[in-house]
Amino acid sequence: MRLVITSVAVIVAVWIVPLLLSDESGLKFGWPYSVFFTFFTLLCSFFFYLLRMPPTGPFKSTRKAIAAVVLVFLTSTGLATLIASVAPQFAFEGTRTAAASAEERGKAVFSDPNAGCFLCHAVNGSGGTRGPDLTHVGTAAANRKPGMSAEDYLKESILNPGAYVVSPYDNIMPPFANRLSPEAMSDLIAYLNGLK
Repeated sequence: MRLVITSVAVIVAVWIVPLLLSDESGLKFGWPYSVFFTFFTLLCSFFFYLLRMPPTGPFKSTRKAIAAVVLVFLTSTGLATLIASVAPQFAFEGTRTAAASAEERGKAVFSDPNAGCFLCHAVNGSGGTRGPDLTHVGTAAANRKPGMSAEDYLKESILNPGAYVVSPYDNIMPPFANRLSPEAMSDLIAYLNGLK
C-alpha cells in the first residue's frame, strides 16, 4: 500500500510541479517529460513490486532463462527507443566557432589558456602586462616595418618574436610555430589585425 501511495505522489508531482514553475526560472518541461517520468515511476514501482513477491525458484531449463533475459533486454531498449522517438527533438545549431567569423575565432584563440596570449598581452585593459599592449596592434602593425603588411608583421611576430622587439620590452615571448594550427594562427592574425 505504501508503494502505491508513493508512486501516486511522485506521478502527481511530475505533472503538477512543471505547471508551478514560473517563466523566469528558465525551466520548461512539456508533456513528453511528464510522460517519460511517469513511465519510469511506474516501471520502478513494478520493479519494487516484483522484489516483494515470493521467490519462484530457478528456471527449469536454460532456454527459459535465456528467453527471460532477452525479453527484459528487448523490452527495456524498445521502450527507451520509443520514448526517444516521441520526445521532442532539438534542432542542431552546429558549433558556434564554425559559424563565427575569423576575428571571433581569433579572439577565442587569444583568450585560450593553451595559447596563453592574454597572460602577457592586454587588450582594452584586460590581460597581462609582461608584453606590449595589443589594444591598437592592427594600426601599429601596418606601420611597424616599411614594406611589410600588417598581416605579415603579425605572423612574423608570433612565429619569430625576436625579429622585432618593441621597446622597452625584452624578448621573452616563446615562438608559437608548433603551438597553433595554421587555422588558429590565421584566425588569431585576423583578430589582432582588427584591433585598430
